[in-house]
Amino acid sequence: MNVKYLAALPAAVMAVAPVFAVAGTPSAAAAAPRTYVCTAETWGGDPLPAVTVEARKNLRQAKGLAQTEWRGTAKYATIECKPS
Repeated sequence: MNVKYLAALPAAVMAVAPVFAVAGTPSAAAAAPRTYVCTAETWGGDPLPAVTVEARKNLRQAKGLAQTEWRGTAKYATIECKPS
């Protein structure tokens, strides 16, 4: 009885493998990074110079990358990023 299951196992794996191969590949448009220009203010209210960042996912990721570029001197609530 165990031999029947072992004989059918390779066929089942080969039948399901293409489904996982297609589901795991992202589209080319989703992988392309977008460029954002971000501005912000310091905790004291002074404007910071604009930075340009490339984010693959979305606006939130762009804000996080911009905050890293300013090395934590930017108040996160004041960061504004626009696609360029």
